[in-house]
Amino acid sequence: MNEAVIVLLSLSYSLILGIIVAQVILTAPVVFKVLDNENASKFLRAIFPRYYLLIFLICLLALLISYLWFSTLDIWIAVTASILAFMGFIIIPLTNSARDRGWDKVFKFLHNFSVLNTIILFVIAIVQLIRIS
Repeated sequence: MNEAVIVLLSLSYSLILGIIVAQVILTAPVVFKVLDNENASKFLRAIFPRYYLLIFLICLLALLISYLWFSTLDIWIAVTASILAFMGFIIIPLTNSARDRGWDKVFKFLHNFSVLNTIILFVIAIVQLIRIS
């Protein structure tokens, strides 16, 4: 297989890892330390749609690369990652609405779902990087 193709797929999954690490380790903790709750909420509501949209677009790139040059397993892994990223993106308005309405159980469920999505995407990226290297 062409090394450039392997590098492209590796780069895609590395970008996903980098985005998740930056969000979890750098952005989120600092936001809550520096901003009050209202401004932290405004910031996170602005950043999270972009976060999931960017991951989704990178997953679609990984899917295209996998479809063109890799195995069926790689395609299904990329499909799964794409679906998870898209689901994370589409639940953001629901999560925000639940928070605004004081629906704490719904908010907690959706927030935990988002966190689980991120964890699974992180694991998928690591597994794929190990598999294709």
